[in-house]
Amino acid sequence: MHNISDNNLIQKIKLGNKNAFDRLFFKYYKPLYRFALHFCNNSTIAEESVQKTFIKIWQNNSDLVPTEDIGKLLFVYTKNAVIDEIRKDGARRKHEGLVITEIMIDENNSCDDKYWIKAILETGIEKLPKKAKEIFRLAKQEGLSIKEIADYLKISNKTVENQLTIAYKKLRQHLQPFKNQLNY
Repeated sequence: MHNISDNNLIQKIKLGNKNAFDRLFFKYYKPLYRFALHFCNNSTIAEESVQKTFIKIWQNNSDLVPTEDIGKLLFVYTKNAVIDEIRKDGARRKHEGLVITEIMIDENNSCDDKYWIKAILETGIEKLPKKAKEIFRLAKQEGLSIKEIADYLKISNKTVENQLTIAYKKLRQHLQPFKNQLNY
């Protein structure tokens, strides 16, 4: 299988040949990864998207058409996977932010509960890494957008997003032992 064409690889993959699939993977992985990374500017999303592309190819190997341009198909699958991952990531970040915000402003809590909850949350915020703490406070307590924070701190939007993700993750871990009392 030294210089085998894509059509021959597809024919073999269609029959369940793992070696042919491996060849296809090694031939296209790096170009697909670079494409995905350029598209989303996030290495984790890029890697997951390319992996999902190859999983889809293997799981649907019987549906492959040898005359089809497999390279083009792989890039289309990867682009769609990146878009799906970005949507999921955005929804997850939005949900995390809403949970933290709801805990911060829940009007149903008694006065004592509000102080207790605020103390727990403030303790968690104080434990955040310096940059994540600063960005979290600007976003959630000052109400600044990601772009406004990036401009104010003279950093990229992506850095702000990454630091907020770190903050949400650490706060979620900090709040986990209090989950039942916080009703979220």
